[in-house]
Amino acid sequence: MIKSVRIAEAAVVLSVFGDESSDETKRRVFAVAGVIGTEPMWEALEAAWVDRTGGIPFHANHCESDWGDYKNTPHAENQLLYRDLTTLLAKSDLSGWGFAIDLIAQKKVFPDAPEIAYYKGFSEVVSSMLVFAASCNQPVKFTFDRRAESEYNSAYLYKIYRERPENRVDMFRNITFACSREEPRVQVADLWARETMKAVDNLIGPKKRPPRKSWEALVGTNRFKADAISEEWFYSLKIQMTEIQKKFGMEPTTYGRWLNENGLSNNVTNVFRFLGRSYNGEGPEII
Repeated sequence: MIKSVRIAEAAVVLSVFGDESSDETKRRVFAVAGVIGTEPMWEALEAAWVDRTGGIPFHANHCESDWGDYKNTPHAENQLLYRDLTTLLAKSDLSGWGFAIDLIAQKKVFPDAPEIAYYKGFSEVVSSMLVFAASCNQPVKFTFDRRAESEYNSAYLYKIYRERPENRVDMFRNITFACSREEPRVQVADLWARETMKAVDNLIGPKKRPPRKSWEALVGTNRFKADAISEEWFYSLKIQMTEIQKKFGMEPTTYGRWLNENGLSNNVTNVFRFLGRSYNGEGPEII
């Protein structure tokens, strides 16, 4: 869990900016990460960030790989930019949480599973940031990078979290989605998401590597933390699957009957809708 900070202001709203990252094949590791802080914290970093990038929208993967806006810039300059931005983030007062998923392990244990890595990571980041905000006794709002393929479902998941009976609705502010090229704060989250992803990829990828200096600089602050799931987690989930399906009312016959009764097809959106029925009194509680 990310370290709590002391916030003295009486009416502070914490802001989380989030993004995702995957390895170059999109088959080994997927990570979602968020960076959290007060408006003064964000303003201080943003000014220095935009100045260092020269107004060029930062993309961590492109910068390290000499792609996109960086393809005509010497590799050494791109590496220096990445290092300088990491240093700015480490020296800021912001905190971060990342969550990585071993896609190789997921495919091994659940070869036919739908593509839900983003939603698992998104849910973990939102949940962790809410715990952080509660520890500061401050409300929190979220802004994630815009992803056309997941924006609707992500907003729906957020609504489910917000409406859980045990949660304080006043702690949840709005969730929005922004284009990273237009929002430097999402670019900050992109860097932390890449570090989270690379920390796992360097362990399970084809070439094993020691921890990155950029990773060590961030986690060394004790304000940036990350977690990951791999084979052990997925095998445990598989063992518990029958019990979980019963708890959520997701037995194939029950879920299939619900789809038929409502003329719906089986997809991720409708799985979320089915699970979310509890909030209007129609179905099981989600945890």
